[in-house]
Amino acid sequence: MRLLLDENLPEALVVALRALGHEVDSVNSLHLKGLADNALYRTVAPAYDICFTKDAGFVNNVRDMGPLSNTKLIRVVLPQQPTRPFVESFMWAFQNTDWPLYEHCSAWP
Repeated sequence: MRLLLDENLPEALVVALRALGHEVDSVNSLHLKGLADNALYRTVAPAYDICFTKDAGFVNNVRDMGPLSNTKLIRVVLPQQPTRPFVESFMWAFQNTDWPLYEHCSAWP
């Protein structure tokens, strides 16, 4: 899968997801930090299958715009915790998720 991580997710997820064979970029690695949510979704996200964010406002803005591409925007609702346990929780949930069941702008896991 082609995955994009919003700037509010730890960079350690890039390495962990790539280790599973996914193509992964982050807003930070693409030097797009601070880009408006709507611009990010319209111009960058269409190159990806899933864009993960923790930002409820981002999801609400995109939901109001309606789907512009096949990219699913997924809101990560895992509790805030130090990076290592967060990445472990994310990766466990990621590997145990049936992604076709999740719709655009869904909360996950």
